[in-house]
Formats: sequence, structure tokens, C-alpha cells
Amino acid sequence: MQSFFTNTLIVLHLLYTVALCAGTAISLYTIAKRQNIPHAWIAFIPVLQYYIIGSLCEEYVLLGMRIRFLQWIMVLLELLQVVLGFLGGILLFPLRIFINLLLVLVLHKFFYLFDPKHAVLYAGLSLLGRLPFVIILFFLRKKPIVMSAGAFPYPFARR
Repeated sequence: MQSFFTNTLIVLHLLYTVALCAGTAISLYTIAKRQNIPHAWIAFIPVLQYYIIGSLCEEYVLLGMRIRFLQWIMVLLELLQVVLGFLGGILLFPLRIFINLLLVLVLHKFFYLFDPKHAVLYAGLSLLGRLPFVIILFFLRKKPIVMSAGAFPYPFARR
């Protein structure tokens, strides 16, 4: 009896995970195709999906430093998140928080390109997990970009 419920939970969790991955992939693929990003098919590779987000954001200014090649930095940060998730441990927790903060800052810029008024809300909701992130992407996938990446008012840029 117990194994039936355990197996059912495993199957439901697997279906949930596949649905979230598919939703993210389809949404990012649609966004990439609409914005003429080369190699839009990358959206279907889980860690490389962040390449598309970084490509749209182009660069980021953090504490006066201009960070270029954001598409590869986003992929690297997400890969670090996955590796640190497998390693676990309380000592790595501050590093995971720091990486999450960097990812959310870039996601804020990404959301700002589509909806400047709600970018902070979307970035905050993305901190709550994969489901809110996928729902936001699903609604943004058909929206046009209203801001250019260079017009983004960096929150930590020195003027």
C-alpha cells in the first residue's frame, strides 16, 4: 500500500517537472523566435535556456562595472545553481543565495524589457519557484519588447 502512494507521488512529481520544463522551453522558444535570436532551439535544453534570457538583456551594469556576455554568464550561474543543489550543505547556502540574487537581478532586467511597470513584481515572484516563473514567461511570450536593452535603468549603476 505504501509503495503505491510513493510511486504515485513520484509519477506526479515527474509529470509536474516535465510540464514546467516544457512550459519554460516553449515560452522561451517563442520569445527567441520573435526576437530573432540565433539558435532558438537552445530553449529546449534546460540549463542553456538562460542563454536566451542573457541574449535579450545583452549586458548588465552592477556597481559601476559593465558585465558583458550576459548570455554565457547566465548559463554559468544556472549551472552553478544545479551543481550546488546536488552538493547541498549548509556551508554552500550563502553562495546559492548570492547566485540567486544575481539571477533575479538579470531576470528583473529581462522582465523590464517586456513590462517595465511590473518587472519588480515578476522578479520577486520568480524567487518563489519555477511555477511562477513559467506562468510569467507564458504570459510574456506573445508580448512585444517595449524597451531596448540599453534603455534599462540599472538599479546599482553609479552615475
